Amino acid sequence: MNTIGGYVSLARPVNMLICGLSVLCGGIIGDRPLTVLTGFLAALENDPSHLPLRLASAVVSAMLILAAGNVLNDIRDVAADRINAPHRPLPSCAVTRTGAKVYYSLLTLCGLVAALSLGVYGAATALFAALLLAAYDVRLKGVPLAGNLAVALLGGLAFVYGGIAGDCAGRALIPASFAALFHLGREIVKDAADIRGDSSSGIKTAATVWGANTAGRIAAAVFAALAVAVMLPSVAGYFGVVYTIYIAILVCPIILYAAASSLGNPDEAALRRVSTLLKIDMPVGIFAVLVGFQGW
Repeated sequence: MNTIGGYVSLARPVNMLICGLSVLCGGIIGDRPLTVLTGFLAALENDPSHLPLRLASAVVSAMLILAAGNVLNDIRDVAADRINAPHRPLPSCAVTRTGAKVYYSLLTLCGLVAALSLGVYGAATALFAALLLAAYDVRLKGVPLAGNLAVALLGGLAFVYGGIAGDCAGRALIPASFAALFHLGREIVKDAADIRGDSSSGIKTAATVWGANTAGRIAAAVFAALAVAVMLPSVAGYFGVVYTIYIAILVCPIILYAAASSLGNPDEAALRRVSTLLKIDMPVGIFAVLVGFQGW
């Protein structure tokens, strides 16, 4: 039996919101973000085809395509989720498999249609993201590190996608690189937390193939690289003092905690806590980027 709550849960609205914020961030850093935001109303009055509508289309498109990928992921992972997450809509029978497949198709179609207003580059990026998400769910997720790298690429691509809408794709590469490292580390941690269910379902991840300890060391190395990367704009004088303080207090401690927690032999519950903490820290990191590009 299908339920509205089940469909909402399949789409993972929190992930959709974070994706939308990432696209928005990538689209407003062509100038000082506050300058861009305050210019939205004027742009809408003088030229409805200008940045606000383009960026809104990019945000909506990205959120729908990500939601579609989340749905397909749950469709493919029913067996593992019966162990790792039995409360999810498909293993708990809140949504039928047929209903989920139709939902996936509709979300993908709507996401791609919304991207048409972004021109050739925007539409091509949206199509690439949809295909990569499908490839991840169908094939890459079962290849150690390949699936993690695909998710990392998609995480960074959200900022570039916003940059395409806002005509500042080059500047968006800075937060895109941060996001790629962040998602790579977090995905490896999530794999280590899901090792029991993935092993029983025959899913090959870095944790199931090489062991949780090795996966943890790889994740720790990625987080260490991320901690260095987020400080580089400050060292280079590209971002200001406020960004440096903000990063030092609210971002780097979480990253380093995740690195330390990934080492040794943490249990599944500890790894899930790290994964949740990292998700909470995502909007904090996005705001840090806006602070940096504001010149603070």
